[in-house]
Amino acid sequence: MLHWSPSTGHFYHAAIHGENVPDDAVTITEARHRVLLDGQRVGRKIIAGADGKPTLTAPVRATTTMLRQDAVIDIRVEARRRILAVASIERQSNDNAVFALRALGLDAPGTFDAALARRQRIDAIRAASNALEAKISTWAAAALGRLDVTDPAYWPAEA
Repeated sequence: MLHWSPSTGHFYHAAIHGENVPDDAVTITEARHRVLLDGQRVGRKIIAGADGKPTLTAPVRATTTMLRQDAVIDIRVEARRRILAVASIERQSNDNAVFALRALGLDAPGTFDAALARRQRIDAIRAASNALEAKISTWAAAALGRLDVTDPAYWPAEA
């Protein structure tokens, strides 16, 4: 069961939050929850209506700055997705340990080359992400609205 609290402005799920749902929380349906999140995604704010139930503010006309901020977030999310496809956080941490062991001359045979290859792929993704962020810094709103950050043309081939 989903709830929304006017005092906190947050959603709560009974299965997750248990008894820790604020007293002023009101019950909402899954469908209403989706509508509210979709509205929030396009710049509308979730506020309490006169009855305490969540409602959306009037649509806000997106500025170029807002579109650019959204695009930067999308770029970073896509870069993270691609990096994690190369190596999980745990794998990256283990690779860092391999680099440290290599510096001390204690690494196991064959581990350094694989770790280095992953690091180079990750660095290429980061460089592509930074380049794309720089590229869109001068784009007009119309171009920002058409940006597809998943387009392989923006990313290294092996990522």
